[in-house]
Amino acid sequence: MRQQSKEYIAILFVVSVMALNYPFLDLFDTTWLPFGIPLLYFYIYLFWFVIIVLLIVIVEHSEIHEPERPTPPSAKPPPTAAVDPSNAGGVDSENRPRC
Repeated sequence: MRQQSKEYIAILFVVSVMALNYPFLDLFDTTWLPFGIPLLYFYIYLFWFVIIVLLIVIVEHSEIHEPERPTPPSAKPPPTAAVDPSNAGGVDSENRPRC
């Protein structure tokens, strides 16, 4: 994660703590009911949703993506191991415990 993203997350935390603390919560403690929901609950859940979305955006943009390197045409794929039909259980016959 990049340093700038860590700073954004710290800023988002501080803003969130301030926005979900007494002075701001008191502003929304009214009897008005948008969509039939008390305004205080609407504010808390809407702000909570916005915090989560912003965190997702910050974390997605903070990942450092390395460009894919195409394999050169001269490189051969690694050989695959041949499957022994007598070894159906997946246990190596040379390393089986002897009774």
